[in-house]
Amino acid sequence: MGRKVKCQYCGITDTPKDEMEFELVGKTKPVRKYYHQTCYQKFLEDKRFKEKEAEELDKLKTTIEDIFGIKQLPNQAYPLLQKLRNGEQVFGKQNMGKRYKEGYTYSLIEETFRYCEDIIQYWLSVKSFNGFMGAFKYALSIVIDKIYYVEQRAKKRERERFMVDKYIERVETTDVMFESNYKKKSRKNDDILDFLDD
Repeated sequence: MGRKVKCQYCGITDTPKDEMEFELVGKTKPVRKYYHQTCYQKFLEDKRFKEKEAEELDKLKTTIEDIFGIKQLPNQAYPLLQKLRNGEQVFGKQNMGKRYKEGYTYSLIEETFRYCEDIIQYWLSVKSFNGFMGAFKYALSIVIDKIYYVEQRAKKRERERFMVDKYIERVETTDVMFESNYKKKSRKNDDILDFLDD
Protein backbone atom coordinates (compact mmCIF):
# COMPACT_ATOMS: atom_id res chain seq x y z
CA MET A 1 0.00 0.00 0.00
CA GLY A 2 1.31 3.40 -1.00
CA ARG A 3 1.11 6.58 1.00
CA LYS A 4 -2.32 8.27 0.96
CA VAL A 5 -2.47 11.72 -0.62
CA LYS A 6 -5.01 14.50 -0.62
CA CYS A 7 -7.30 14.89 -3.67
CA GLN A 8 -6.91 18.41 -5.05
CA TYR A 9 -10.56 18.48 -6.18
CA CYS A 10 -12.53 17.23 -3.17
CA GLY A 11 -9.88 17.63 -0.46
CA ILE A 12 -10.27 14.10 0.94
CA THR A 13 -7.19 12.04 1.90
CA ASP A 14 -8.39 8.42 1.64
CA THR A 15 -6.75 6.80 -1.39
CA PRO A 16 -3.19 5.56 -1.94
CA LYS A 17 -1.05 7.63 -4.26
CA ASP A 18 -0.63 4.87 -6.86
CA GLU A 19 -4.43 4.54 -7.30
CA MET A 20 -4.94 8.23 -8.08
CA GLU A 21 -4.71 10.27 -11.28
CA PHE A 22 -2.27 13.16 -11.38
CA GLU A 23 -1.55 16.32 -13.32
CA LEU A 24 1.85 17.97 -13.68
CA VAL A 25 1.68 21.69 -12.87
CA GLY A 26 4.49 24.15 -13.49
CA LYS A 27 7.14 24.50 -16.16
CA THR A 28 10.50 24.81 -14.44
CA LYS A 29 9.81 22.51 -11.47
CA PRO A 30 6.67 20.47 -12.28
CA VAL A 31 4.61 19.42 -9.26
CA ARG A 32 2.15 16.52 -9.28
CA LYS A 33 -1.41 17.28 -8.20
CA TYR A 34 -3.37 14.14 -7.34
CA TYR A 35 -7.07 13.44 -7.92
CA HIS A 36 -9.49 10.56 -7.40
CA GLN A 37 -10.43 9.05 -10.76
CA THR A 38 -13.99 10.44 -10.65
CA CYS A 39 -12.74 13.78 -9.31
CA TYR A 40 -10.18 13.94 -12.12
CA GLN A 41 -12.94 13.66 -14.74
CA LYS A 42 -14.89 16.43 -12.98
CA PHE A 43 -11.71 18.51 -12.77
CA LEU A 44 -11.05 18.13 -16.53
CA GLU A 45 -14.65 19.02 -17.34
CA ASP A 46 -14.43 22.09 -15.08
CA LYS A 47 -11.11 23.06 -16.68
CA ARG A 48 -12.59 22.85 -20.19
CA PHE A 49 -15.57 24.96 -19.05
CA LYS A 50 -13.27 27.65 -17.61
CA GLU A 51 -11.12 27.72 -20.76
CA LYS A 52 -14.25 28.16 -22.90
CA GLU A 53 -15.48 30.94 -20.58
CA ALA A 54 -12.12 32.73 -20.79
CA GLU A 55 -12.11 32.49 -24.60
CA GLU A 56 -15.68 33.86 -24.82
CA LEU A 57 -14.82 36.68 -22.39
CA ASP A 58 -11.82 37.63 -24.55
CA LYS A 59 -14.08 37.84 -27.63
CA LEU A 60 -16.58 39.96 -25.69
CA LYS A 61 -13.77 42.26 -24.49
CA THR A 62 -12.52 42.70 -28.06
CA THR A 63 -16.05 43.46 -29.32
CA ILE A 64 -16.62 46.10 -26.61
CA GLU A 65 -13.23 47.67 -27.34
CA ASP A 66 -14.13 47.81 -31.06
CA ILE A 67 -17.55 49.38 -30.43
CA PHE A 68 -16.19 52.03 -28.06
CA GLY A 69 -12.94 52.58 -29.96
CA ILE A 70 -10.73 52.00 -26.92
CA LYS A 71 -7.48 50.08 -26.53
CA GLN A 72 -8.12 48.47 -23.13
CA LEU A 73 -11.42 47.67 -21.39
CA PRO A 74 -11.20 49.12 -17.85
CA ASN A 75 -11.24 46.67 -14.95
CA GLN A 76 -14.41 48.32 -13.53
CA ALA A 77 -16.39 46.92 -16.48
CA TYR A 78 -15.70 43.24 -15.69
CA PRO A 79 -17.82 42.96 -12.50
CA LEU A 80 -20.85 44.29 -14.43
CA LEU A 81 -20.30 41.76 -17.23
CA GLN A 82 -19.84 38.96 -14.68
CA LYS A 83 -23.10 39.90 -12.95
CA LEU A 84 -24.91 39.63 -16.28
CA ARG A 85 -23.12 36.32 -16.94
CA ASN A 86 -24.10 34.95 -13.53
CA GLY A 87 -27.74 36.01 -13.76
CA GLU A 88 -27.47 38.61 -10.99
CA GLN A 89 -28.97 42.10 -10.94
CA VAL A 90 -26.64 44.46 -12.78
CA PHE A 91 -28.48 47.71 -12.09
CA GLY A 92 -31.23 48.43 -9.57
CA LYS A 93 -34.25 46.15 -9.58
CA GLN A 94 -33.73 44.07 -12.70
CA ASN A 95 -34.92 40.53 -12.14
CA MET A 96 -32.84 38.24 -14.30
CA GLY A 97 -34.50 35.07 -12.97
CA LYS A 98 -31.33 33.05 -13.52
CA ARG A 99 -29.09 31.10 -11.14
CA TYR A 100 -25.29 31.22 -10.77
CA LYS A 101 -23.56 30.68 -14.13
CA GLU A 102 -27.01 30.26 -15.63
CA GLY A 103 -27.34 33.86 -16.68
CA TYR A 104 -26.43 34.73 -20.22
CA THR A 105 -23.28 33.28 -21.75
CA TYR A 106 -20.45 35.61 -22.69
CA SER A 107 -20.99 34.64 -26.33
CA LEU A 108 -24.67 35.70 -26.13
CA ILE A 109 -23.69 38.98 -24.44
CA GLU A 110 -21.14 39.53 -27.23
CA GLU A 111 -23.78 38.77 -29.89
CA THR A 112 -26.15 41.25 -28.21
CA PHE A 113 -23.45 43.95 -28.18
CA ARG A 114 -22.99 43.35 -31.93
CA TYR A 115 -26.77 43.45 -32.44
CA CYS A 116 -27.01 46.77 -30.52
CA GLU A 117 -23.85 48.28 -32.01
CA ASP A 118 -25.67 50.85 -34.18
CA ILE A 119 -27.90 51.96 -31.29
CA ILE A 120 -24.89 52.25 -28.96
CA GLN A 121 -22.91 54.20 -31.57
CA TYR A 122 -25.85 56.57 -32.04
CA TRP A 123 -26.16 57.31 -28.31
CA LEU A 124 -22.41 57.69 -27.94
CA SER A 125 -22.48 60.40 -30.62
CA VAL A 126 -25.60 62.21 -29.37
CA LYS A 127 -25.39 62.02 -25.58
CA SER A 128 -22.58 63.32 -23.41
CA PHE A 129 -21.33 60.91 -20.77
CA ASN A 130 -19.22 61.44 -17.70
CA GLY A 131 -16.28 59.21 -18.64
CA PHE A 132 -16.09 55.76 -20.17
CA MET A 133 -17.93 53.96 -17.37
CA GLY A 134 -20.97 56.22 -17.77
CA ALA A 135 -21.11 55.41 -21.48
CA PHE A 136 -20.45 51.72 -20.82
CA LYS A 137 -23.24 51.46 -18.23
CA TYR A 138 -25.64 53.15 -20.64
CA ALA A 139 -24.64 50.72 -23.40
CA LEU A 140 -24.94 47.78 -21.00
CA SER A 141 -28.48 48.84 -20.09
CA ILE A 142 -29.33 48.79 -23.82
CA VAL A 143 -27.78 45.31 -24.10
CA ILE A 144 -29.73 44.07 -21.05
CA ASP A 145 -32.94 45.40 -22.61
CA LYS A 146 -32.31 43.53 -25.90
CA ILE A 147 -30.59 40.36 -24.65
CA TYR A 148 -33.80 38.37 -24.19
CA TYR A 149 -34.78 39.07 -27.81
CA VAL A 150 -31.32 38.07 -29.08
CA GLU A 151 -31.46 34.91 -26.93
CA GLN A 152 -34.85 33.94 -28.41
CA ARG A 153 -33.53 34.65 -31.90
CA ALA A 154 -30.49 32.41 -31.21
CA LYS A 155 -32.76 29.63 -29.89
CA LYS A 156 -34.95 29.89 -32.99
CA ARG A 157 -31.85 29.73 -35.20
CA GLU A 158 -30.69 26.64 -33.29
CA ARG A 159 -34.12 24.97 -33.65
CA GLU A 160 -34.13 25.70 -37.39
CA ARG A 161 -30.62 24.28 -37.75
CA PHE A 162 -31.74 21.17 -35.84
CA MET A 163 -34.81 20.77 -38.07
CA VAL A 164 -32.70 21.17 -41.23
CA ASP A 165 -30.23 18.55 -39.96
CA LYS A 166 -33.10 16.17 -39.17
CA TYR A 167 -34.62 16.75 -42.61
CA ILE A 168 -31.29 16.11 -44.36
CA GLU A 169 -30.81 12.97 -42.29
CA ARG A 170 -34.31 11.77 -43.22
CA VAL A 171 -33.75 12.50 -46.93
CA GLU A 172 -30.43 10.66 -46.92
CA THR A 173 -32.10 7.68 -45.24
CA THR A 174 -34.91 7.74 -47.81
CA ASP A 175 -32.42 7.94 -50.69
CA VAL A 176 -30.63 4.87 -49.38
CA MET A 177 -33.92 2.97 -49.08
CA PHE A 178 -34.93 3.72 -52.67
CA GLU A 179 -31.63 2.97 -54.34
CA SER A 180 -32.10 0.33 -56.96
CA ASN A 181 -29.98 -2.28 -58.61
CA TYR A 182 -31.91 -1.87 -61.86
CA LYS A 183 -29.62 -1.83 -64.83
CA LYS A 184 -30.68 -0.64 -68.26
CA LYS A 185 -30.26 -3.04 -71.10
CA SER A 186 -27.17 -2.46 -73.10
CA ARG A 187 -27.75 -1.08 -76.63
CA LYS A 188 -25.05 -3.31 -78.04
CA ASN A 189 -27.14 -6.42 -77.64
CA ASP A 190 -30.31 -4.93 -79.10
CA ASP A 191 -31.50 -6.29 -82.39
CA ILE A 192 -32.64 -3.80 -85.01
CA LEU A 193 -35.79 -5.81 -85.49
CA ASP A 194 -36.87 -4.98 -81.90
CA PHE A 195 -37.44 -1.40 -83.02
CA LEU A 196 -39.63 -2.21 -86.01
CA ASP A 197 -43.41 -2.42 -85.71
CA ASP A 198 -45.04 -5.74 -86.33
